[in-house]
Parts: sequence; structure tokens; C-alpha cells
Amino acid sequence: MRIGINALFFRYPASGSGQYLLHLLKALATLDQSHEYVLLSPRPDMLPFTPPPQMRYVAAPAPSWLTRNENIEKLVWEQITSPRAARHHDVDLLHIPYFAPPLRAAMPVVVTVHDVIPWHIPIYRAGAKIEAYMRLIEYAVRRATLIITVSEHAKRDIIDTLKLPAERIRVIYEAAGEEYQPVRDPEQLARARARYGLAEDQRYVFYLGGLDVRKNVPQLVRAFARVYQRLGEPDLRLLISGDPDRQRGPRFSDPRPLAAELGIADKVIVRFVHDEDKAALYSGAGLFVFPSLYEGFGLDPLEAMACGAPVVCSNRTSLPEVVGDAALCVDPTDLDALTDAMYAVLSDMKLEADLRARSLRRATQFSWQRTASETLAAYEAALSLE
Repeated sequence: MRIGINALFFRYPASGSGQYLLHLLKALATLDQSHEYVLLSPRPDMLPFTPPPQMRYVAAPAPSWLTRNENIEKLVWEQITSPRAARHHDVDLLHIPYFAPPLRAAMPVVVTVHDVIPWHIPIYRAGAKIEAYMRLIEYAVRRATLIITVSEHAKRDIIDTLKLPAERIRVIYEAAGEEYQPVRDPEQLARARARYGLAEDQRYVFYLGGLDVRKNVPQLVRAFARVYQRLGEPDLRLLISGDPDRQRGPRFSDPRPLAAELGIADKVIVRFVHDEDKAALYSGAGLFVFPSLYEGFGLDPLEAMACGAPVVCSNRTSLPEVVGDAALCVDPTDLDALTDAMYAVLSDMKLEADLRARSLRRATQFSWQRTASETLAAYEAALSLE
């Protein structure tokens, strides 16, 4: 079997879809030497890893005049250029690892739908152009041969929202990457702390996951302000990964003005955390908090767990399914509940140690090798359906 894979999201490696694409391909490269893979990309310079012999990277750019408008270039590449390239390279099946399959393709199409957030939160589909694009994609997904999604909750959402039959949808969980393991080297931990303004022995609460409004970061700031006052620990800090100077507009929240209003501006650090520092910062955190209102999966708390961090997590959408009983799950809209859960972990060493142990056990239940194996089975099922 020759499998074509849309590799557009190599352009956005820090995104959830970019991480999914990279980890899936690396796992497939290790697991599967019997099939050929054609990685289709709009640019010649986007490959972030060295592919094995069975994986061939092919640049199939859209017409040059389209590059003046990135959105139009992306649309034309998704709907016309990439399926034509797949046909030209004689692929037997085309996998689109994000929510944008072509309306027409000459081969079976598998699409990974991570979530249907734009249908539930209007701000994510604001504007006539985005609305039109979403209608196109919705219609295209209905024509796909098989849909992969990343949680049972996401599957139910897809069935309810897109009116697709359950038998055409497969749930295949994601996993934390192998790079997410407990970091115990004192020098590595100290270097990561220093880069973000944290002293070597300073306790901190950590959040990573974006500044989108659905991530509910202002609620975390409010809860931290209460915990800070209750604990009476002057050196306690809240580290929020994000760059509010770049993430602007109605879809994003800047936590800094609220921190200043609450009198804790000097206790809250808002800095974009680079990939190479994430495992160390997860490992060194006194607590990882993830108060999101909506997730298709929830990779960030799973990464934190893989590094042995104690986790307080939202009880919404897919998150209880991912963290199981290894985290304290609370209603993210209930400020008292979030505050109490954070305080409980930070004030009780036995609870903290118990959560760290549970985190590590829970994370071992997910692996990219299993994801790749189940994805291969989905490819074979899609071919049998045609």
C-alpha cells in the first residue's frame, strides 16, 4: 500500500496538529516498513525530521501567484493541489491529519478530526469567509471514507454536530512524546528555571496550552491570587506559557492586566516556553493546572503527567477521559473549586506525592506506537470500504 499524507502542518510545528503529524509519522516510521509513504507538502523546506527509506517527502507547491495570500494558497493546496499530487504519485489512500479533507479525490480519504470547536464556540468561526470555509470542510468530511478522532467525547461531538454515522468514526488516542519524561538533573532543571525568571528553589504553578479564550486562563489567575494569599508563601509564582504580544484579538486573553488588577503582577510570569524547556518545567513544577473549557483530547496535561507533575484539571469535555483518576478534576467555571484544589495540592506534601505517582502510571497507558498501530488498521479498513 502506498499512503499519501498531507504534511501541511509541518509549517506549524508547535500546533496540536503539527505535533500529531510529527509524532504519528515518527511512530509509523519505526513500526511499519512494509508500506510506502508519500509526504505531500506545499513547500520544499518543511521537513522537521529525517524520514526513513519507506517515506518520501514531495514538495507540491500551489501556483506561485497564490502565495501572496496565505489563506487562499492553503485552500487551493488542500482542495486541488494536494489531491492532484496524490493521484500523480499513485497513492492508494490519502490521510489528512487535520480537519480539511478535499471534496474530491481519486482514492479513499481518511481524515483526522481532532475536535469540532468552531461549531460550539462562535468566536472561532467569526466572519463570512471563515463560515464559508467551515461549510466547505463540513461537506468534505461527510464525503471522507473514514474519520479518525482522538477521544470518545470528540466522537460523540462529531456524531451530534456533523450528523455522521458512528461506524465511520474511529477513536485513536494521542500520547505524550518520548521526550516527556521526568527530568531529575539539577543543572538542567536550574537552567530551565533561570530562563524564565525562576530561582532554583522557588515553587511555581505551571500552565501551558495557549491563551485562547476557551483555555480559561483568567480563571487560573484569579484562583492563583486566592491561593497565594491563603498560603502566605511570598516566593510562589505562576508561570504561564504564552506570548500575548503576538496572540492578539478577540480569540485570545492577555492575563497580565488581570494580574496587575489583583495585585500579583510581580508573581505572574507570562513567557512563551520553548519545546526544549517543557519537560524540565513540567518536572519541576509544584503543580500543573489546566482549566480549559473545551478540548478534543488534552495533550498538555498528559505531557505534564508523563513528567511526573501533579495535575489539577478541568472536568469538561474530553479531559476526564484523558487524565482518569490521576488528577484532581474540577469545574473550571467554579472559582472556589479551582482554588481549593490548587491549595490542597500545594499545602499537602502527601497529596502532591500521590498525584505525582498517579501521573506517571496514567501516562504509560498512552503511546504513539499504539496510535500508529491503530492508524494503520484504520488505513486498511478504509481501503476495504471502497
